[in-house]
Amino acid sequence: MVPAQLEDSAMSRLFSRPHAAQGFSLLELLVALSILAVMACISLVNASEQRHRLQVDVAARRLQLGLERARLFALRKRQACGLRVSAEGWQEPLSTALPACFSSRLSLQEPLPEASLTWQSNLPELMRFAANGLLLDGGIVVLGSPYSNYQRCLVISLPLGVSRIGHYQADFAIALNSSRCLPDEVL
Repeated sequence: MVPAQLEDSAMSRLFSRPHAAQGFSLLELLVALSILAVMACISLVNASEQRHRLQVDVAARRLQLGLERARLFALRKRQACGLRVSAEGWQEPLSTALPACFSSRLSLQEPLPEASLTWQSNLPELMRFAANGLLLDGGIVVLGSPYSNYQRCLVISLPLGVSRIGHYQADFAIALNSSRCLPDEVL
């Protein structure tokens, strides 16, 4: 026999099985199961990260929606109104200096046990809206998740409201600055 034929016959004997032993060996099954387990773990980690990113994105959208609702409420009723904003969302003002923009109360997140947001803002305690729907106060809000490095920012400018939604390029420990809120096409 020629060496190539010897090699082919050795390989065919190595991978061929007798008729009685059809199926997979225990070693083959264990390898396949371990590969599937690793793939499942990777997908769970990615799904968890995506869920936290989605929670931050939804909170940013709800913050923007509450601002628009308050502007429309003041414009429709033709009266000045106010709202308080915090990590919980848009709420009635604590003081009675201005009536509340009632249609604008909105939570920033779903009431889930694992849902939590990090929040930093330089907005005043009372956001004021003029009778013509214009915003009288502004600032920046940075939202994040304690389980992810993902951060969203909203620059709320006068007189129309949100001028930019983007991702924040600094740490929470540093004083908030609107120039660190870089625009993002996602939102």
